Amino acid sequence: MMITVRPFQAGAMDYQVMATVYSAMAPDAPLNATEWRVRDELRDSRRVLYRVIGEIDGVAAGYAEYFQLTWCAEPDYIETFICVHPVYHGYGLGTALWQHVHQAWQALQPRHVLLRVREDWHTGRTFAEHRQFREARRWWTSRLELATFDPSPFHSAIERVEAQQIELRSFAELATKDPAFWMKLYEFERQTSCDVPSAFPTQIPAYERWIKFYQPDYGALWEGSFAAIAEGEIVGISTLEILDNDTDLEVGFTAVHRDYRGRGIALALKLATIAYAQAAGATGIRTDNDSVNLPMWQINQRLGFRRGPVWIVMRRNEQGKEVT
Repeated sequence: MMITVRPFQAGAMDYQVMATVYSAMAPDAPLNATEWRVRDELRDSRRVLYRVIGEIDGVAAGYAEYFQLTWCAEPDYIETFICVHPVYHGYGLGTALWQHVHQAWQALQPRHVLLRVREDWHTGRTFAEHRQFREARRWWTSRLELATFDPSPFHSAIERVEAQQIELRSFAELATKDPAFWMKLYEFERQTSCDVPSAFPTQIPAYERWIKFYQPDYGALWEGSFAAIAEGEIVGISTLEILDNDTDLEVGFTAVHRDYRGRGIALALKLATIAYAQAAGATGIRTDNDSVNLPMWQINQRLGFRRGPVWIVMRRNEQGKEVT
């Protein structure tokens, strides 16, 4: 049996390899080749992305990567991910991929290395722990089944917000009426993104990079994304995205300005996105929840989102580096 590790080629074939391998490990939450390609295109090209494909007897059976995170404020954090098709577990491919990427990132001299592993990937967690990774936090994807969602218990939620002289408007409407809308949105996210729980210190990208996340070509739904407006200013948002004609929609970002929290704005915004998704014929809405962000998880639970498999974010502090 011959194990080979080769460079990743940014073409349809290797994106499909990633999609096949990852989806075999997470069949309940697969990612297709288009989603992998779009994720790469949205990365900050000035930051490192290193990826390889692992083959067994010429068959592409796994991949590994490490990268500097676009939203991270410090360059000495990197994230790594190693994935092997379950049919090929136990043949040493994971070890070969680890040895390769571990050696490759030495020139970068990171202080912290993050790694994600699903809670039900027991061998994966053991693999990580044997390489000095330790649990840092948890997050999970939850899903709302739209066919069974009943809005009647929430009939007064939007009225409560509007009674406070706060209007809910779609991004499509606001972008048409206000030439400064996108810059206002950027400033809102600059103020609120640092409040999002994270395994690393966050910093919003430069405007030219950030605006790409809101391009329809990359899945942004302006009609299905909503902002709460008070006295002409954005005080809350909840966004929806879609990729590759998927029947589910995904929440991109939900946030409320610190001065306006506790007024029911997040709930009202989510109800607006749900109403749009139902009218658009979507089957469900998926969103991610960090274990630290309990207020948002409580809103999602109240709406009927059901938690899926838990992801564990593990961290390794590189030897020889002072850690504070």
